[in-house]
Parts: sequence; structure tokens; C-alpha cells
Amino acid sequence: MNKQFFCAAAFLWLGGACHAQPSITIYGLLDTAVEHINHVGATGSGLTRIPSNAGNIPSRLGFRGREDLGGGISAQFVLEMGIAPDSGVLNQGGRGFGRQSFVGLNGPWGQVGLGRQYTMLFWSMHDADVIGPGMHSIANFDSYFPNARADNAISYKGTFSGLTVGITYSFGRDTVNAGPSPAGTNCAGESGTDRNACREWSMLLKYDSASWGDCAGS
Repeated sequence: MNKQFFCAAAFLWLGGACHAQPSITIYGLLDTAVEHINHVGATGSGLTRIPSNAGNIPSRLGFRGREDLGGGISAQFVLEMGIAPDSGVLNQGGRGFGRQSFVGLNGPWGQVGLGRQYTMLFWSMHDADVIGPGMHSIANFDSYFPNARADNAISYKGTFSGLTVGITYSFGRDTVNAGPSPAGTNCAGESGTDRNACREWSMLLKYDSASWGDCAGS
């Protein structure tokens, strides 16, 4: 009963605090090509095909929304799906919004997010490599990095005078179709019997100035 009352009160507060019309953006990217590969297999034959991931950036379709709540605070949501342009199927194990699916609050103190989102390992590689965590970046030495997302996650990231700090904690990660996890195994998500199963955390520390910068993630 207490939980239900709290949720209802929170929604009423958000509804009364809105001051501006929400802004919703539909965005996307299709990166495809035709490739020819020779000397394939023991026979050395050739192959011409349209690969599911053709270029540097995976294809996607997304919806992003933001609403001003006043006082320098805004609410946001992101729903983003991965698409294989050669067949039209959904990536990330066939999920509807497998790339990102979260809601958050932004303010002068930073950003808080709840849902399926990138971990701080992803953002550390995004900020440290000149081409980010793309298919041809140094992130591919470890296949976990370019796919570093976590279900059931709460995150915080803020920047203060050039110093950025961030942390993500997942109550039950699910790395379906996302390469090996830090623990070396995939998980089914939140567990109702083991409070420590499938939990995951990551951290980010970054400094930027006009002349130099550095970034570390864990």
C-alpha cells in the first residue's frame, strides 16, 4: 500500500510541475553496403553479400523526448532499437528497444537515468578513443566494450569545472547478444532468489581542459 501511494504521489508531482510542452525527436541511421570477400575457407572461393553491419556505426531507429520541469530541471526518455538493414530484423537478441530504453532527470547537478542504458565503460571508451567505441576502434580488442549496456540499471553522470564523474549500477544485467560480460557469463536479469546474482557496476572519471584531457573507466 505504501509503495502504491508513493508512486501515485510522484506522478501527481511531476504532472503539476510541468511548465512547457514536451519535445520529441525521431532519429535514425542506416549504414549498409555490398561487400565482396575472396579466399574464403579452405576452397579459397569468393563471396558477395550485404552484411548485417556494413560500416562503422550500427543501424538504429530511436525516439528521444525532453520536457522542462522548471528550475533548471528537465525530464527525458530514450527508446532506441538496433536494426539489421540487410534483413530488417531487430538486433540485441530481437528486442524492441535493445540499444537503449530509459527515463531520466537532468539538472545543474548532472543526469540520473533508470532502465536499460550504456554503462560507464562505454562512455569512457566513447570519450577516450577518437572514433569512440565503434566497430574499428580499439574497443574491439575486448568485445564487451562496444556493447556495454545493462538492464535494470540506475546511473548518474555529472560534469563540474571540466571534471566528469559517473557511476552505473545494475540490479540484474542481461548481456544478450552483447558479447562477454565482465563476469564472463551472461545473465537472465534480476533474480528473485539471489540478491547478488547478475549485479554489475561501472565507474567513469574524466577531466577535460583546453589543452589536454584524460578519461578512465572501470
